[in-house]
Amino acid sequence: MKRLTESLAAKITAIILSFFAAAFVVISAAAVCYMIDNGYYTKKPDEIKEDIADARIMSSAAYTLRDIYSSSGNLESYAEELGIYFTITDSKTKEVTAGNYNGEKYMFSRMFDELTVTVYGEPYYVITDQGEEYYTNKEIGTIDIMIYVPEDGAFSGETALWFGVADFLYSVRYTVFLIGGICFLLWIILLCFLYSAAGNRNDGTVKLNHLDRIPFDLVSAAVIAAAVISVVLVGGTTYGAFVSMIIVACITLSVDYFIALAFTMTFATRLKTRTLIKNTVIYRVLKFLLKKLKSLFGFIGYNLKNIPLVIRTAAICGAAILFQLIVYGLFAYNTGEMVVFWLFFAFAITAIVIYVAITLQKIKEGGERIAGGDLDYKIDTKYMYGDFRDFCGTLNNINKGISAAVSEKMKSERFKTELITNVSHDIKTPLTSIINYVDLIKKEEPENEKIKEYIAVLDRQSGRLKKLIEDLVEASKASSGSVAVNLAECDPSVLLSQTVGEFDERLKAAGLTAVINTPEKPVRIMADGRHLWRVFDNLMNNICKYSQKGTRVYLDVSESGGRVNVTFKNISAYELNISGEELTERFVRGDRSRSTEGSGLGLSIARSLTEIQGGTLKIDIDGDLFKVTVSFGTV
Repeated sequence: MKRLTESLAAKITAIILSFFAAAFVVISAAAVCYMIDNGYYTKKPDEIKEDIADARIMSSAAYTLRDIYSSSGNLESYAEELGIYFTITDSKTKEVTAGNYNGEKYMFSRMFDELTVTVYGEPYYVITDQGEEYYTNKEIGTIDIMIYVPEDGAFSGETALWFGVADFLYSVRYTVFLIGGICFLLWIILLCFLYSAAGNRNDGTVKLNHLDRIPFDLVSAAVIAAAVISVVLVGGTTYGAFVSMIIVACITLSVDYFIALAFTMTFATRLKTRTLIKNTVIYRVLKFLLKKLKSLFGFIGYNLKNIPLVIRTAAICGAAILFQLIVYGLFAYNTGEMVVFWLFFAFAITAIVIYVAITLQKIKEGGERIAGGDLDYKIDTKYMYGDFRDFCGTLNNINKGISAAVSEKMKSERFKTELITNVSHDIKTPLTSIINYVDLIKKEEPENEKIKEYIAVLDRQSGRLKKLIEDLVEASKASSGSVAVNLAECDPSVLLSQTVGEFDERLKAAGLTAVINTPEKPVRIMADGRHLWRVFDNLMNNICKYSQKGTRVYLDVSESGGRVNVTFKNISAYELNISGEELTERFVRGDRSRSTEGSGLGLSIARSLTEIQGGTLKIDIDGDLFKVTVSFGTV
């Protein structure tokens, strides 16, 4: 993608394609508007053709027949030439006075009633001084004309063309939405590409071209002038020929499109190179004036900066009040001017107070963001001055210090994790050899009972050490987030039942009775089945080790407030004078005397594995009641 944004050929291709995509979008929109206006989405094809025939054949034929009828011309000849049938009826008497329709089949028909006609009567002559003059007796009346378009009528080329256009538009009346949508999406994608590629060069830099170096306000003025000229050109052809207007509009809009595209692309380039404001005539003039004013007020500003903020504030307020009193004294007898100056000072003081309030709000928000742990946040000091800017600079420096400390802490934690993993790996190699040799000695079946006891101790303790190392490595990986997680929908009730089934023998051996409560309707959560199984396995293992014998263990699955809660409750065999939060720390055990086997890592691993799956693990202790709640959001 980066190479494409630097390729001139790709940019030219994108410009051309964007033009055609925009043209298709405009054509599609115009076609949709035309079809909506002419009922393509509410009428049948025959009804649309009837409207066309009415507009292009029947209406003109009716009025032409009326004129021929008025002049006593050959109606049948005109109708035969046009290829239509007609009947003319007197509006008053309803008597058919002319026509050539004899019941033939027709495609369309329409009645044009009460058309005014001039009927010529008998001629007569009048002798005057100027000679003999001819007059005609005129009678005014109304007629009804019925026009029939036959099924096999020979339509003119233009009318047939309109029928073909109607058939085509009707066939694509819904497809045009898809075409327009695709072209619009393509146009947006091409524009995004062009704006991202604007100014990019083959060497990977962003440089200005000749257009980009022209002051932006001059370019904007030229674009506005081009828009005005386009409006004038299109408006000048509004009352001309339709074809001429379309040609002028298409040419003008095409030129305007490329002008607008060049304008927006130079806008994007100027934004990238930070020259949008700087490369303007107005900015250069103001910069020159401000430079002169800066040198004038530099000495005053330097001295004011060394005055404490409180004294400066008091001095500014005092000077403002004194100046206001002087103005009031000068204009004491002119109420209107006094009110104007009073309003000026009121607005000025309000503006200062608002500026200070906004600045303090930005400082407050920045402090809250930093205090909340967003160590990458920087307070924007662009429009701050004096002590406000210095104070925010100090906060940003504190931010850097905290970030450095946190980075160092994270580096230390990673080092600890890597150290544990590496040392554990180094320990596992000789431990594996010890376990293998113990197995070999067991297979020799020594006769000395003492040796058998020693071998049994070695076997048990080496197995315990292996389990401890595995738990230690897994706890390190889980806490550091380096464990792969593949989330999928699963039913915790099924997984819990399977886990209890696996621990059935151990529960019986410990004298424990498992009571499972699951909802009738299955609940679904997003979790990694392998890691969730390990969480349940650790919790059940913890129950078998530390529960009071002869008690019941309650395992519940419930849904509440959009979350699924899996609860493990048991009675502890040991006094629990420790908080639930402490129990989830590494190497912390409820059995303070450590008379039972265990590494103190089970609950810590369970909590870490739950959290990396997006869930929570909470421990509640009430006397000897030990309760663990594993919670996930429902799907």
